[in-house]
This record gives sequence, C-alpha cells and structure tokens, in this order.
Amino acid sequence: MTAGKEQPPKPTSSAFSVTKLIGPGLLVAAAGIGAGDIVSATMAGAGFGLTLLWVVALAAFLKSFLNEGIARWQLATDTTAIEGWCQHLPWWVRAYFGFYLVLWTVSVSAALTGASGLGLATLTNGAIPRPWGAVLHSLIGGTFVLLGGFRAFEKVMKVLIALMFFSIVACAVLTFRDPGAVLSGLLVPRIPAGAGPSVLSVLGGIGGSIAMLAYNYWLREEKMAGPGWIRFVRADIAIAYVFTAVFGMSVMIIANQAFHVAGVQITNAQAVTKMAQTLGQIVGPVGFYAYSIGFWAAVFASLLGIWQSIPYLFADFYGLIRKYDQPVRARLTQVTSTPYRLALLFITLVPIPFAFLDQPLFVIRSFTIVGSLFIPFLAATMLYLNNFRIPKDSGVPRNSILTNAVLVLALVVFVLVGASEAGLLRR
Repeated sequence: MTAGKEQPPKPTSSAFSVTKLIGPGLLVAAAGIGAGDIVSATMAGAGFGLTLLWVVALAAFLKSFLNEGIARWQLATDTTAIEGWCQHLPWWVRAYFGFYLVLWTVSVSAALTGASGLGLATLTNGAIPRPWGAVLHSLIGGTFVLLGGFRAFEKVMKVLIALMFFSIVACAVLTFRDPGAVLSGLLVPRIPAGAGPSVLSVLGGIGGSIAMLAYNYWLREEKMAGPGWIRFVRADIAIAYVFTAVFGMSVMIIANQAFHVAGVQITNAQAVTKMAQTLGQIVGPVGFYAYSIGFWAAVFASLLGIWQSIPYLFADFYGLIRKYDQPVRARLTQVTSTPYRLALLFITLVPIPFAFLDQPLFVIRSFTIVGSLFIPFLAATMLYLNNFRIPKDSGVPRNSILTNAVLVLALVVFVLVGASEAGLLRR
C-alpha cells in the first residue's frame, strides 16, 4: 500500500455479528438467484423428484469457492478481478471479456425483465400483461438505482431477500412430506436415466455467474479492504451460498410434491404459473400468493442487483481500456460517474424490445446457458492469479490444495455444462 494513502477501516468484533453478516455476500446471492435458478430447479423436481437435491448443493459449493477467490484477490491486491485480468493476462483476455460482458448484459437484462413481468402477471392474474410488466420493472429498476444510491439499494435488497426466502421456504415447509427422501437426495449422488440435461441446467442456473464479480465493488462500497477482512469475507460468502442452496432445494421440494408425486407433466413455459396454481390447489390461496410473491421478489431482487452492479464492471473496464491510473478508475466506478450512468441507461433500455417476444422462457434459458459459459473462464483465471500473482507479503493466503482441486473441478464441470446446454438449445 502506497505511503499517504488512506487506510481502510479495520474490522472490529461487532463486524462479525449476525446483523453485519447480512452484507455483500447476500447481495451477490440475491443478484445471482433469478428465473433461471427457479425454472431449472422446478423442472428437475417435477421430473425426478428429490433425487437431484445434491446437484443444488454441488453448484452452491463450487460457486462459493469461485466467489471466495474473487474476494481474496481483492483483499490481497486492492484491485478487482477485472483489473487483475487486464494487468496480468494477455490482451485477448480483455477482448474476450469485453465481448462477453456486452452479450451477457443483453441476455440477462432481457431474461430478468421478462421474468419480472411474468411474476407480476401471475400475481395479478393477467391484469397487468407480462410485456408491460417487464418494461415497468426495467424502468423502475433503472430509476431507483440512479436516484437511490448504494445505501437505499442495500436496504431495499434486504427486504426483498427476506421476502423471497421466507415465502419460498414457507411453501416448501407446507408441502414437505418425506424427510427420508430429502436426506437421500442430498447425501446420495445419483443421476436417474434421462436426468443429464436437468443436472446440467441446475448446475448452470444455481448460484449466478458474472454477477459474482459484483462482490469486488460492494466490498469497496462497504469500505472493506486488506487481509484483516478475510475471516469476515469467508463467513459472508458461506452464509450467502447456504442461502442459495436452501432456496434452490426449497423450489425442488415444492416441485416434487406439486408435480412429481402427483404425476403431472409440465413444460418450461408452465414452470412458474402452473406451480402457483398447483400450490393454490394443495394448500389454498396462501400457497398461490406465497409462491407468486416469492418468485416475484426473487427475480426483482436479481434485477435490482444486476442493474446496480453491472455498470461498475463497464466503468471499470472502460477505465482500464483507456489506461487511466488507479485514482481515476476509482472515480469512474462510483455510482455518480458518467460511465456508470451510461452503462445503467444501456442495461435499462436494451431489454425493452425483448419484453414483447412470445417466448420469455426461451430467453431465460438462453441467459442460463450464456451465464454458464463464464464459469470456466473465471475458474481458470482464479487458478492463475491466486496461485501466482497474490503477493507473498500481502497477508492473504494463496490457493490451498483444496481450493485448487475445487477450482479445477468447477472448470471441468462447467465446460461440460456450457457445451451440453448449448447443444440442447440448438435442438
């Protein structure tokens, strides 16, 4: 750290309280949980019952290591993952990421606005049509991020996180029937005949993808820097991915009771509305509204998280491409900067034409596939940066043998996920 530079605050004992741990990790988890997660878990539960619960746990486990690697790099070097790529990797890595960032942004914004519109249409029984609900959510999200600032964003996200979590978990509790099958599905890995596509879809959908990079910028917003925060960050990320796993498993438990046990066949296009209607039949109106509210809160929280965080990435990337020095780049990644606001305008407006497509679930599935293609890239770069570029005197450890093994596993698994799901999309 350079002389004269303002020192970051050191963590105190109060920083590790339960309240404080509702922090950047849960924001990342909420941004990463969207319609893709819910649809993939619903289809897996409807088709194969509880036998694929272990896949949800595996996806959360792998992505927690990736997110921990992103955070550890920043705590060691005071630079974001994007800065690390630009400073230590060949030029084509920057070109790949820049192209991918634009493609992913178009894909995710279209998926999240469509899903938010679908959630509102389900809640209102079609009184607000899905396309106009999608447009409304995009404009509200963009306006709120522009005017509200980070603290207002954080407060609203915590409300949505509580709403989505307790609504969906409540539905799971109301439909919970077979604890033995839950334990078996969680602890005994099995892939039933024909379940390969569902396994890949759940792995790709659960836990997010490029949204994990938001952790770098939210740590900065919380003024968390330096090796003293490593224990907090690891606890924060662990809580976030336990949350993610419980949420995904709850959706699968609901789908098992609503569809698999009853022998009801559904398609992707029916995954949301049919689930709400079936819960209404099983447990009454409370089931319909609890699930509908939980779904809407999940996708809208994801939309707000993406609208707030992705402009950081564009602004950071812009500063690096222009080769500005670090103080200038730090100003560019503030929520009041022009590059940040232009990127926010882009992500707010680009999904509006997609809102009027007749196949919103196809867009959501495409986003899941595009997102899964990012994970091998992230795993490979974290293997290199965190093994060879973390300074030995930083006070932050390099990768352990276990971390390297998990990152290699994530690299291999998500190469297969991306290739297989891309093949499925073409069919």
